Amino acid sequence: MGSERLYRLLQPGEPGIGARVFRGVHHAAVAAGVGIMLADTVDASRLAWADALDAGFWIVCSFFAAEYFVRLIAAPGNPNSLQRSPWRARLDWAASAGGVCDLVGVLPSAVEIVFSPDFASLFGFVWVFKLVRYAPGLASLGRVISDARQALLSVLLGFCIVLLLSASFAYLLEGSAQPEVFGSIPAALWWAIVTLTTTGYGDVIPVTPLGRMLGGVVMISGIMVFALWAGILASGFAEETRRREFLRTWDLVSKVPFFHDIGASTIADVARLLRPREYPAGAAIVRRGELGDCMYFIASGEVEIRLSSDPVQLGAGQFFGEIALLTGGPRTATAVATRPSTLLLLDVADFRDLIGRQPDLARIIREEAERRLVPADG
Repeated sequence: MGSERLYRLLQPGEPGIGARVFRGVHHAAVAAGVGIMLADTVDASRLAWADALDAGFWIVCSFFAAEYFVRLIAAPGNPNSLQRSPWRARLDWAASAGGVCDLVGVLPSAVEIVFSPDFASLFGFVWVFKLVRYAPGLASLGRVISDARQALLSVLLGFCIVLLLSASFAYLLEGSAQPEVFGSIPAALWWAIVTLTTTGYGDVIPVTPLGRMLGGVVMISGIMVFALWAGILASGFAEETRRREFLRTWDLVSKVPFFHDIGASTIADVARLLRPREYPAGAAIVRRGELGDCMYFIASGEVEIRLSSDPVQLGAGQFFGEIALLTGGPRTATAVATRPSTLLLLDVADFRDLIGRQPDLARIIREEAERRLVPADG
């Protein structure tokens, strides 16, 4: 097996059967490894299943060691490494975050041999981090935090200022009444942290009227600070989701022959309006007589248009559903996906906006609709 094919086999998004089998075995090994480490810390489990736990531990370690060397061998198959020598590509992968994580995942076996099972258990939990490459949401979280780091650091600075002020005022207001817990600003910091985070353990509470008022202000300030953090992260996630969805739609739009000659700026305009939808084979997309509120462009797959006469097959690059939008009437046919298909949906409001701003697209859609209306009898 060539390095290119082996590299694709190991990629998280590869749809092939071999890749899916590997991912299943990989995830099962991670789950088994973490389960073994948890069970190994329970005395009863260790006494009852010592041999089985040891055997499972070495099987998991062997699998991850083999995975590391396979990924090392496959590194030259990375399309970004084609201009580098095979050994340079392997060194670059070994020094990457994924390579280091995979190498650390091999360490529990060495720790078991050199040190003790307790240290091996500690290192064994590194295995759970091997799932990060299969979780694109975590990559999105990293980008969100990186993009919003200035705002997040500003709120963190405000949190620290409020924390110190709270501890200082608590020391002034409660120090004489409770010197054992508010006798210094460092001692009062515990109460400030617990109150500002609204945890409220109740082990340290103000007893003076002014101290209780301060506690209320600190709790409200804590809610505001964490609301700011949550708002910043939520806005960042929403923006990242829109960006990822736009890039996916752009990629689909650019592959539709209907849009090949409209230019990059128009593709960007259209991509903001279209929403991708996946349909399995046999799924009914629209039904005759329904109210038409959108039209569809076929990015991939095949759709059968079932008219009163013979059915019509439409493939990638073609569109349907425009007649109901142009006439304002019900659907004139039923559309069924004959193969797994990816469609781009354009709803009626965006359709009217698009044909108003893109006259060439509007003309093509109208001409096709008029051509179809003749055999379809409207």
